[in-house]
Amino acid sequence: MASFTRSNGDAQQVMHMDTDNGHPSGALTADALVNSAGPALDFFALVVENGSNQAIDLQNELDAGEGVEAILREIQQTATVAVYQVEDATSGQISLAVYPQGAYTATTLTQAIVGLGSSVGSNTIDVSGSQATDVGFKLATS
Repeated sequence: MASFTRSNGDAQQVMHMDTDNGHPSGALTADALVNSAGPALDFFALVVENGSNQAIDLQNELDAGEGVEAILREIQQTATVAVYQVEDATSGQISLAVYPQGAYTATTLTQAIVGLGSSVGSNTIDVSGSQATDVGFKLATS
């Protein structure tokens, strides 16, 4: 089988989709997440809690007009939700990837959700104690 040795290029992304600074050098100065299918994303863990900081079980809040839809609609007033996952547990956690980068911080996302109050969705859940954290993104290692 024929082969050749590459003398140019590296394993970095072809282009920076969210910046105009061109291709980086082959040496990393920071973690390099490559998303070749879309824009750079911010990653958050949102724990939906009531005013007493008790987690709200979201497993039955997934239908139209219910809590998860109301929360996602609120988030999408400022950013686009690219990916989300509602935990299959009573933890009240929704994991989110949103863009554009910087549309939310953990503080502003928390404020947006807490601002929905104590009567959210058709089941009137209380989200007034919710908390978001900026978890970043890192692929799992074994």
